[in-house]
Amino acid sequence: MIIANWKMNGSKELIKDWMDFVSQNIEINQEKECILCPPTCYLYFTGTLIKQSYEGIKLGSQHCDSVLSAPLTGGTNSQMLEDAGCEFVIIGHSEQRVHLKESNQILSDKLKSSIGMNLKPIFCIGETLRQKEANQTNDILIQQLDAIPSNLLQKCIIAYEPVWAIGTGENAEISYIEEIHSFIKEELKNKSNSTNYISVVYGGSVNLENCKEIYSSDKVDGLLIGGASLDSNTFTKIFNIS
Repeated sequence: MIIANWKMNGSKELIKDWMDFVSQNIEINQEKECILCPPTCYLYFTGTLIKQSYEGIKLGSQHCDSVLSAPLTGGTNSQMLEDAGCEFVIIGHSEQRVHLKESNQILSDKLKSSIGMNLKPIFCIGETLRQKEANQTNDILIQQLDAIPSNLLQKCIIAYEPVWAIGTGENAEISYIEEIHSFIKEELKNKSNSTNYISVVYGGSVNLENCKEIYSSDKVDGLLIGGASLDSNTFTKIFNIS
């Protein structure tokens, strides 16, 4: 799967133009889903377009709040996301962990709520540069994975995003990506006590220059793309050559 995470960017015009171009130029493949995650305010607009004309593109949200009935000003719950046409939701992105102080308990509640509405969580994990340099990466990833109840692991997609590579232009070496993905997959197998496959995608300054090498690894099941996904031509090229 190739996931476009637009973060706090976009407009109705940009979304419409992007979807027109991408839908006409990507090589549709059931084995490689195309997922667009626009800002929350454009979810319903994007979902309506998908229903009308763009069946090859699936809708994901960048965020959700955990309690369906909480009177949270500005909140968006999983029921609202499902109503807007979302099939996926990003949970645990490092930016939200840092700026919104999301704990494992909060993330666990979000996972339960989202899965309860048949949304597929894209659960992000990753270490900071300081943690990497202190050889704490594996311990940090284990702690973050602990937010996922073992009985719900099979319903999740895991996104490994080293924090030091997000939006910095600095990408992890393929050998490092493969090492960490192998570790994550082994931990997931042990945690779920199952041989069922759980996808692990990679994110962190993915671009045209590095996407093919990363995606071609048998340890990587997809890409989570930030800034490079905003340009429809760039995203299409990444999708087609990956």
